[in-house]
Amino acid sequence: MIFFGLLYLIVLTACDNNHTGKDNLAADSATITVPVPAVTDSMVNSLTVSEAEMKDDSVFADGSVPASWANAGITDVKGLKLFLKRAQQWVMNNDKAKLAAAIRYPLKDITTEQELIAAYDKVFTKEVKLSFATINFNQVFRNQNGVMLGGGKVWITQSGNDFFIFAINQ
Repeated sequence: MIFFGLLYLIVLTACDNNHTGKDNLAADSATITVPVPAVTDSMVNSLTVSEAEMKDDSVFADGSVPASWANAGITDVKGLKLFLKRAQQWVMNNDKAKLAAAIRYPLKDITTEQELIAAYDKVFTKEVKLSFATINFNQVFRNQNGVMLGGGKVWITQSGNDFFIFAINQ
């Protein structure tokens, strides 16, 4: 019994670090703000797709088997994944001009880049932005319609050597 009592005191002393519970509460509830630097064009242009990101899972987390890239109309998988990384950065930085240039128009009732820039906040909602932020590069959904992000929030296609967002659903 004495052994357990001594062990309790040692653990209590080690965890206390000479602070009262009141001090620990203040330290535990402190807010720490970490500034996030803006991503510059040179950083976006130097993005790469790692070998791990290029590896595709043969079965997705939900148990489904992905369609082939060819079935989705994608002939350059590395180019697609690089486009997705760039689009993530554009969304993160609210780079309206770059995102507007990456759209295949019409996009619903939006027919020009200028219209998309004007309607940016209505089109790129929190949910749409999360679709880009949470891309799992090993489990990019695709089917005969193209490449899908966020459970159908965003659809992407390849045309020639270029990639375009052709649908954004709210």
